[in-house]
Amino acid sequence: MDYLITRAKPDQLPNHLLLLGDENQQLIDMYRPRSLAYQLTLADQIVGICLLQVNGPAGEIMNIAVEPAHQGQGLGKSLLQHVIEDARQQGLVRLVIKTGNSGIGQIALYQRQGFELTDVHYNYFLQHYPDPIWENGIQCKHQLIFELSL
Repeated sequence: MDYLITRAKPDQLPNHLLLLGDENQQLIDMYRPRSLAYQLTLADQIVGICLLQVNGPAGEIMNIAVEPAHQGQGLGKSLLQHVIEDARQQGLVRLVIKTGNSGIGQIALYQRQGFELTDVHYNYFLQHYPDPIWENGIQCKHQLIFELSL
């Protein structure tokens, strides 16, 4: 499978992909302009995106998503590995990524890439998202914080 991962302009990423990674449009609108953007292109179509915010020696992956039809093919893993390597090349020493307690696939992906669970913000999604979020038959309530030392 031939794909290409490149930097992009944050405002040119498809919004429907950003909403796959974060269902709160208001939050997306806040962090999107201040983020480095990456896109994964397959057959001239953007099928994966990632937004990385840099704050001093650390970075936070704010949003990462792959089109549902292309999930399970290793594209999310490749995109994440690319962003990790780019963060290393920028001289960052630590990456943070956050997800919900119900994101079983995401949790496994992040841990397989070396991210360690460092904190939990209990009831985060109940307090900051207007509508309930359900994944894998589990209500998303708590935000899990993972960190990777670079």
